[in-house]
Parts: sequence; structure tokens; C-alpha cells
Amino acid sequence: MNFRKRLWLGYAGIVVTFALALYGNHAGWSDTRIGFFTGMGTGLVVLVAFMHFAPRWWRDHCEEAYSSRASRDYRRRMWPAMILYTAIVFASTWLLKHYQMAIPLRAVIAVAPALPISFVMYAFLRYLRNVDEMQRRIEMEAVGIAALIVSQIYLAGGFLQLGKVIDIPSGVAMIWVFPLMCFSYAIGKFRATRRYR
Repeated sequence: MNFRKRLWLGYAGIVVTFALALYGNHAGWSDTRIGFFTGMGTGLVVLVAFMHFAPRWWRDHCEEAYSSRASRDYRRRMWPAMILYTAIVFASTWLLKHYQMAIPLRAVIAVAPALPISFVMYAFLRYLRNVDEMQRRIEMEAVGIAALIVSQIYLAGGFLQLGKVIDIPSGVAMIWVFPLMCFSYAIGKFRATRRYR
């Protein structure tokens, strides 16, 4: 799939996610479900805007990486896991909201969405093993940058929480670790790729 097709796919995703959020607003969906689709749409807007304004060297790198065998294998393993993750999030949220159950069963259902993410992480590790030395170096530097950024954000947030400047529920804070890691990884990969080009 070339760059232009991926761009149009991004546009389609934006339309679908915001349409679902609007429909959910009129249909009386919960704020969590509406927020999920609104957040996905907003993320796609940022991604498509970045794709539009990204420098040529980054686009060339993405085209090269996207067409590699390791990347194709990674996507083949990652996408089913992400689709399963989305389905389990909706199912577990609905079950926990509508049914009373024993704490052990409630814990299993609550943590179920984390299982597909472990498959995504495994797919990423396989991807790292299959790329060349230069790409592995870029990926590892990106992961390191992501870890440092998220650690700094949470350290600062912890001090702000202790100082009673902010009041963020612990569940919200914990659930944002993985998305922040992904976003910070993207920043780190952009920086590392530019450095080694």
C-alpha cells in the first residue's frame, strides 16, 4: 500500500470514528464509548496531519520500512490483536457495568483487554529480531526515548498530585501509560531516524 492510499485510509478512519461518536451521542451511548471514538478520531487527525507535513526523508523511510518483510510480518500479527483488543474493551466494559459478579471473575474480565496487547508486544519483539542492525538501533533508541519521556511525565505528575495541584484518579493515570508510550515512541523514532539518516 503506497503513501497516498494510506492517507485516504486515514481520512476514511477519521470520518468513521467521528460519525460513530456523533451517532453514539444521539443514541445515548455512555460517555466512555463516545470518548473512545472521539479519541480515536482525534488521534487519526493528528496522524494524517503529520503524514501531510512530514519531511521527505521520513516518508521515504516509512515507505522502505513498510515494504520490508519484517514489517509485513509485524502487521499481520499486530492488527488482529488490536481488533481483538477493541472488541474485548467494549465487551468487558459492558459486562462490568451491567452485571454483578464475584471479585475474582470481575478481576479476570477487567484485565482481559490487556491480553491482546501482550500479543502486540510479542509481535514487536519478533519484528526487532528480524530487522537489520541499523533499524534495530533506531527502534531501541526510540523505545528508550519513550521510556524516559513517560517516566518524566509520571514523575512530574506524581509531584503535582502530592502537592494537590491536580487530582487524577489512579485508574485513569495507569491506563494512559501504554498510549503515552506509543506516542512517545513515535517521537523517539522520528528523532532517531533523523539522526541515523
